[in-house]
Amino acid sequence: MRRFNDTKELAGFLQENRDKKTLLTFHSIGDTDAVSSAVVLSKYFASSQIATPDIITSNADRILYKVGLGDIKIPSSFYNEAETLILLDANNFEECGQFEEKMTQFKGEIVIIDHHLPTAIDKENVYVFDNEDYCATASIVYELTELLGMEISVSDAKLLLAGIISDSAELRNSTPKTFMQIGTLLQTAKCSYYEIRKLMSHEESAEARSWAIRDLLGADIFIREGLLFVSGKAHAHANLSADNAIRLGADIAIFYSENENEVSFSARLNTDLDKKYNIHLGRVMRGLAPIIKGTGGGHPSAAGAYGPLKLATEEFLSRFFEECISKVEGK
Repeated sequence: MRRFNDTKELAGFLQENRDKKTLLTFHSIGDTDAVSSAVVLSKYFASSQIATPDIITSNADRILYKVGLGDIKIPSSFYNEAETLILLDANNFEECGQFEEKMTQFKGEIVIIDHHLPTAIDKENVYVFDNEDYCATASIVYELTELLGMEISVSDAKLLLAGIISDSAELRNSTPKTFMQIGTLLQTAKCSYYEIRKLMSHEESAEARSWAIRDLLGADIFIREGLLFVSGKAHAHANLSADNAIRLGADIAIFYSENENEVSFSARLNTDLDKKYNIHLGRVMRGLAPIIKGTGGGHPSAAGAYGPLKLATEEFLSRFFEECISKVEGK
């Protein structure tokens, strides 16, 4: 494995491989940062395809539609003709669901572009740029577009803004670079920060909002080692309830929702707890997904899992808290 020292070195590598058939992908349950980064960077290559290991989040899908790219369909099939693979917003193969084995067997060059803790992959064909000085992968991609001389459209700028804002925990993890990039991108997007936040928001009906409040009022709550744990069933969107719980003061939150076919879980950590306690929710959810005969993954502080075995919901929740508590207590 080889590491790029900076984005200039990474940009040079991409320039050398621009004409190769390129697959761009990301972690399981691709979020706004991952999807936005893939869509914008894919435009640089002469022949490229974007693929997801399973699904993309409803937020990511909604952003594509709102910026006028709703016709983009991201398949869950691996691009077998690819000569180069670019993995965005993930720094290991384990987070990539059904693509993990394909990546392990891939013979071409694999480029990892991420903003999380560095990892080590024992493969000679893997090239890595992972730097926590960036608050989002979209921030790295924006810097690459400048180095590569790419023309950024209004829709591209909006996508990158959405990726940066969403993955910076609504700017709580931002740096001076973040605000400089946001300022320039807002000019390109020809809109205000308020308009971008409105673009990212999803106006729920009064009924849906009432259920979101009821979900929190009916949640199970306990305190361990000074941390507030919150869990419950969501009648609308599990991710919305988990996000709301964190905003109201929860340290660790997990909610689930059900439909006729499956159960879906969304988990969240408060800012920096992943580093403090070495908790990686993406790995936790991926490891627990077999309980519901499904799949899971995501970021250290935001992840999900879904599967058809609804009868195993309580076991899933119990195991989730066991793993988190063991980390918190240092066991």
